Amino acid sequence: MKNHILLLLLLCLVGCKSADRGATLLIGTYTDAGSRGIYRTTFTDGNFSAPELVVEVDNPSFLALSADGRYLYAVSEGGTDSTSALNAYRYDAATDGFSLINRQPTYGASPCYVRLFDGYAYTANYTGGSFSAFPIGEDGALGQATEQELEPREGSPSHVHGLFEAPDGESLYVTDLGRSEIFQIASPTKELSRYSLAMGSGPRHMAFSRDGAQAYALNELKGTVCVFDIEEGGLTLKQEIASDSVGGGGCADIHLSEDGRFLYASNRLKEDGISVFSVGQGGLLTKVGYTLTGIHPRNFTLSEDGRYVLVAVRDSNRVEVYSRDAETGLLTATGQSIELSHPVFLMWM
Repeated sequence: MKNHILLLLLLCLVGCKSADRGATLLIGTYTDAGSRGIYRTTFTDGNFSAPELVVEVDNPSFLALSADGRYLYAVSEGGTDSTSALNAYRYDAATDGFSLINRQPTYGASPCYVRLFDGYAYTANYTGGSFSAFPIGEDGALGQATEQELEPREGSPSHVHGLFEAPDGESLYVTDLGRSEIFQIASPTKELSRYSLAMGSGPRHMAFSRDGAQAYALNELKGTVCVFDIEEGGLTLKQEIASDSVGGGGCADIHLSEDGRFLYASNRLKEDGISVFSVGQGGLLTKVGYTLTGIHPRNFTLSEDGRYVLVAVRDSNRVEVYSRDAETGLLTATGQSIELSHPVFLMWM
C-alpha cells in the first residue's frame, strides 16, 4: 500500500510539472504599428507569460513549422513584389532561438499564407493573384520560387488566399477568393480538380473532418461555410450555412475541435466574433452559438487540451482567451489576454 501511494504521488508530481511547463505559442504580427516581428509566449492554464520577440522581420502574417520542429517559415506580407518574401529560420534548442537561413522573393505581392507540402514551401500571394512554390533543401533553405499565376474568372481578378493539405496527404486545395474557386493540385503544375462557387463568395480558409470525408470552406465575402463531400473526382457541395448573419463581409478563419464535434469560424467588420457550429451526421452543420470578441478577429487556435480558444484580435491589439465547453461547444470570455500590436497569426510550437 505504501509503495502504491508513493507511486501515485510521483505521478501527480510529474503531471503537475508537465502542466506547469505550459505550451509555447508563436504569434505573427503586422509590423506597421509598433510590433517588430514574431513573438513567443507560454500559455499555462488560461494565462500567458510576457511576450518575447524571437524573430525580427517585416509583416510575418503567416507561419509554418517543419514536422520535426527544426525549421520555421514566415511570409513577409508586403504590398509590392519587392517587399514580398518568404523567410526560412533554423531553431537552435541550445539557445532556444531562431537564426535566419535565407529569404526568397515570392514574385507575387502580399503573400498571406504558407504551407509545407511534399518538399516545397507554398505561398498564397493575395495581391499577386498567384501561388509560389519553393523547393526546400536538406538544410531547410529555400530555393528560388516558381510562380503560378491564375487568370481572372469572368473579369474578377484572382486573389489566392490559402493552401490546405488534403486529408489523404496526396494533394493541396488552393482557395482563390477573387475567382471564388477552389483548386486541387498534386504539384506546382498538376491540377487535379476545381470547384467554382457563386461569384462573390470569396473562399478563404478550409478545414477537414477527422475521417477525411468532408471539407469545410469559409467564404469571407458571402459570410458562409460550405460543406463538401470529398470524392474521387473532386468536391461535391452538400450544405451552405451562414456564419456571418449581419453582412460584415469579413469572415477569416475556421477550425474544428479535436473530437470533430464542433466547428468554429471568425467573423469581422460587423459584430465581430466567433460562430459555433455542431457537426452532425455526414458532416452537416447546425449553428449553436455566437461569441463576441475584440475588434477584427483574424486567426485563432484551440489549445491542445481543447479547453480554450485563443483569438488574435488585430485592431484591439491583443490575443484573447475564451474557455470552451467540451459538451456544448460554446465559448465564454475569461478576461485573460496578452497585449501586442496587430497580432494576426497564432501557432503552437
